[in-house]
Amino acid sequence: MTRFTRVLTKTILIISLITGWCNRLQAQDVYFSQFFMNPVYLNPAYAGTMKVPRTGVQYRNQWPGMDKAYTTYFASFDTYLPQITSGIGFLLYNDVQGDGIYTEKCFKIAYSKEIRINREWTMYGSLTAGAQLNSLNFNRLIFADGLDPIYGQHQPTAETVPDNNNRIFPDFGAGLLIFNDKYFFGIAGDHLHEPDQSIYAGYSQVLHRKYTMHLEINLPWYKPGHLRKYCTFNPNFILQAQGTEQNITYGLYANRKGFSLGLWNRLTTRKSADCIVMAGYVGRQLKTAITYDLNLKGVGLRSHGAVEISISYLLKDPGKKSIFPFYEIPGEWDIR
Repeated sequence: MTRFTRVLTKTILIISLITGWCNRLQAQDVYFSQFFMNPVYLNPAYAGTMKVPRTGVQYRNQWPGMDKAYTTYFASFDTYLPQITSGIGFLLYNDVQGDGIYTEKCFKIAYSKEIRINREWTMYGSLTAGAQLNSLNFNRLIFADGLDPIYGQHQPTAETVPDNNNRIFPDFGAGLLIFNDKYFFGIAGDHLHEPDQSIYAGYSQVLHRKYTMHLEINLPWYKPGHLRKYCTFNPNFILQAQGTEQNITYGLYANRKGFSLGLWNRLTTRKSADCIVMAGYVGRQLKTAITYDLNLKGVGLRSHGAVEISISYLLKDPGKKSIFPFYEIPGEWDIR
């Protein structure tokens, strides 16, 4: 493959996957494999549920074999306000696409209200508000009419330059979470008013509404004759839909004395399939995990999959066991 062909192919890939100028493609939100480490992003109703301040950071490098296709940085904070039995959270992320040619920066505030249904069941309802900034570095794009096929020299292009390389717009969402010490069920919606994110005047590019439904079950395992939990198994299921795209993630992880292993499968409407493996550590206050996504069908092994690393820290010792999956340490606090 010649240098001209390589550059042209890379340019077409970036334009198609990142900017969404092809009408048949739909822009999609960032998808994190470690949904259990940034639950407020999955569903804002998780804000405040730990009853102590919680902060977290996350890094995701997707498809590193395609020259820094997608790199995402995420940070969050949430805490509980006992005076008003509510939670509040903040989250922000920077999604860098095409090695910085296109970026999406987002900041949101989440408010959740705790409602006790009965002695066993609790419900949290939430609203989010924030803003997103999309930026295009147009000068770094290389078009076919601006590339000399022999010498590879960059020439002026006849492509239309955007009126403004930056587009900022408000964004709103909502979520609902219902749980007891065994079952955790939630639904959430984001981009409720489907904002226009186009950087071209007179051309509309809608950020489609996203729907999320998730279910997780906490299954303890006690060894015969023992009072403390030996380990826990947590099967989980997530269904997300945005525009014409849907994806399903299902699998489980197991915790044993603070150590965790997980395995999931993710399927999409583009007939893509990922196998996700996870290893993590769950301490009283510090939680950390690393995952690797292996693409089995779609872009394939040449993409080198995706690596995700995250750290979550409780700023105050909870003082008692947590009922929330991945935040409970089997065998340390729990007695049957």
